[in-house]
Amino acid sequence: MRSLSSAIRLLVVISFILLVGISAVLARSWSYHYHPVPEATPVATATTAAPSASEPSTAELLKRAIVSDLALFAQDRNLQPRTGYSDHMKYVTSELLLFDRMDSPEALSMFASLSGYYLGAPAEKLYQCLALRKGKALEPQLERYLHDGNPECINELGQDFSKPSGSLDGYALCSTSQQQEKRLTDLIARIDNGESCADSELARISASGRK
Repeated sequence: MRSLSSAIRLLVVISFILLVGISAVLARSWSYHYHPVPEATPVATATTAAPSASEPSTAELLKRAIVSDLALFAQDRNLQPRTGYSDHMKYVTSELLLFDRMDSPEALSMFASLSGYYLGAPAEKLYQCLALRKGKALEPQLERYLHDGNPECINELGQDFSKPSGSLDGYALCSTSQQQEKRLTDLIARIDNGESCADSELARISASGRK
C-alpha cells in the first residue's frame, strides 16, 4: 500500500513537471511569433502636413549651403590648388546662380546678407551681376547693411574666419567693415545709375566660374 502511494506521488510530480515544461515551451513559442499590431496613425491632413513656421525657406537653405562650403573651403589646408579651387567655384557659382529667379522679400534679404562674405573671385563677379539684375528691389536691403553693418559672418562663424585664407585668394571669408562698405557703396551707385546685367553677360560669368 505504501509503495502504491509512493508511486502515485511520483506520478503526480512527473505530471506537474511535464505540465510546467510544456507551458514554458508554449510561452516561448508565442513570444517568438507574437508581433504586436501597431496602432493606426491618423492620416495627415492639410493642417498637419503644413510646414512649420520655423522651417527654413529655400533661400535660407541655399545661403546656408553656400556659407558652409565657403567655411570648409577656407579652412582646408590640404587643398589641391587647381582642382580644389575649381571644384569649389563650380559649387558656389551653381548655387549662387539659383538666386537669380528668387525675388521674394525674404530671398532678397538672404541674398543681400551674403554681401558680408567673400565668395571667391568668380562668385564675386556673379554676385555683382545678380545684384544689378535685381536692381531697385534689392537696394533697400543693401542700404540697410551699408548703414547698420553686417557682422553676421563673425557672429556665426567666429573670429578665425576674419583671418586671410590662402584658399580664398588670400582674403578672409568674413569681410571687414571697410570692405563691406566699399562693396555696398559701389553696388548701390551702379543700381542708381541704371546699370544692369544682361542674360548673355550672366551666362558668360556663370560659365567662367564653372571652368
